[in-house]
Amino acid sequence: MKRTQTVFLKLCLADALIKLMADQNYDSINVSAICELAGVGRTTFYRHLDCKNSKEELLVFKINYEWGRYADLHQEDVEKDKGFALTCFIYEYRRLFSLLYNNDLIVVIMRACEVLLSGGETWDKKLSYLMSYFIYGYFGVIYQWIKYGFDETPEQVQKHISDAFIPQNQRSE
Repeated sequence: MKRTQTVFLKLCLADALIKLMADQNYDSINVSAICELAGVGRTTFYRHLDCKNSKEELLVFKINYEWGRYADLHQEDVEKDKGFALTCFIYEYRRLFSLLYNNDLIVVIMRACEVLLSGGETWDKKLSYLMSYFIYGYFGVIYQWIKYGFDETPEQVQKHISDAFIPQNQRSE
């Protein structure tokens, strides 16, 4: 019950923050404004969030939560190709990702990619280097896509990713 309340509280706060970001600069948004719009007291806010990175934490939480809902609805697609499913998710939530980009919150997008692609798994040292290579490579592609204003479909972006990793003589086009 308490976990459900915490999730609901964080979602309310994250939604309030995102709504404020649509009209004002991220750096000018303070905790009081978020709490007022969400209908939550500042004490409650600080009880559930780290003071230093609370706004970033809310945004990563929101992305992770929405990915969980998306993945549940598209379970077969996620099992087939998690990377492509994640690309489709980002496209579906492109308004949010554009908002993050426009507010210079690239680190939030990067942290979200880390969380979503790793799935919370930990690896040995050798595998962690390899996974970092793929996670940050994927982030780089997504970053460029956002930068270009989502001017291509998820399928076109996936083709760019495939072209980068699959040798031309092994492609089945």
